[in-house]
Amino acid sequence: MKQRLNIAVIGLGHRASYLVSLLDKLHTNFQLKYVVDPNKDYSVSNLSKWEINHQNVEYFADIETFLKFSHNVDGIIIGSPCNQHTTHAINVKETGLPIYLEKPVATTFKQIEQLKNAYKTKEHLIVVSFPLSQTPLFKEVQNQIGYGKLGAINQVHSNNNVPYGALYYGYSSYRDYSVSGGLWLQKATHDFDYINKILGVPISITAMMNRSVYGGDMPKDLWCSKCDFISSCTESPEFFTETGNSLAEMGDHQCVWAKDIIYQDAGSSLIMYESGAHANYSQNFVSRFDAASRGARITGYNATISFDWYTNKISIIDHMNKSTEEIIISNSDGHHGGDTSLLKNFADVCLGKDISNTDLNSGLLSAAMCLSAKKACHEQSYISIGSIDSSKFPYPENPPVKSPINLEPV
Repeated sequence: MKQRLNIAVIGLGHRASYLVSLLDKLHTNFQLKYVVDPNKDYSVSNLSKWEINHQNVEYFADIETFLKFSHNVDGIIIGSPCNQHTTHAINVKETGLPIYLEKPVATTFKQIEQLKNAYKTKEHLIVVSFPLSQTPLFKEVQNQIGYGKLGAINQVHSNNNVPYGALYYGYSSYRDYSVSGGLWLQKATHDFDYINKILGVPISITAMMNRSVYGGDMPKDLWCSKCDFISSCTESPEFFTETGNSLAEMGDHQCVWAKDIIYQDAGSSLIMYESGAHANYSQNFVSRFDAASRGARITGYNATISFDWYTNKISIIDHMNKSTEEIIISNSDGHHGGDTSLLKNFADVCLGKDISNTDLNSGLLSAAMCLSAKKACHEQSYISIGSIDSSKFPYPENPPVKSPINLEPV
């Protein structure tokens, strides 16, 4: 018989509910024991949506009350809003329990330092939600590199052309910059993590961003259902439904052409690594349908490997022979199979069978890179990554220099 796995969840929104449903399928003796969330009704509705048995779940409105019972669980999932990840992780550090921590692990340099200090020597107990680097597709890419097929690597081109970008501009829980920390932290944190796993230690970064499409002069509190242009707008639920766009599931949403839109809709960064190789990364939020792509081209002396999570394809071009090898790895699970891998690892960490494959150090480094990329956009400069200790970053948390363009605050 498998060992029982008792878990508590802090912040039971859509994402955390999905993770719980995966654990329920993966582990025969899994039990969701406690839910910590000020909105019990919302938590119950999410559990019901994912068909999770919640008859014996106990609910707490605050972490302080839960801590009195934390000895009854083997691990904690933190799925609260992004700006609360650091605070909640620190709040439960004295339990000594393994934590599944949603990304980004921090939304400011100060939070990075706080989290690093809180979990010094305990980084291996935290499983950061970096599913891309744990997918079967990326694991195969790592295998191919490990076989020595590429030879010396000198460059990585990485991209994320997001086909559901309107979600970040029209859906209230994503649209709030004060909660999300911006689209570098929301999206690039995954990509920087897997690039680091290819190239090693990043030492400096520069970046730029622009908003050329979204935003405008419409009222910030305008919803599609109240707009006179709903029948002609290409961002309306009606248009999404007519064109077969999955964004139709958003339903009624806030206007993406509103005055309060501050997110970029395109961004690019250039990263130098300790090895001497460099990477460039771009993100774009206006792509749709087959324009979607997320992956990279890794160039070495002997061969080039390219891969894309949307096509499930890896291509290996041999530089020494006129040949190309293609590998198809299909997986329909969440985040292309990465969520399943993460949850299996988390369960093993909770049961003392393994350590984290995506530990806190990887989360802190990626968050530091995202925040540095954002600063580089505003400062129009290179930033030395060097250390995830915020006191060693060359720029203050709130620099006096304003962005040359009207984009998200720093």
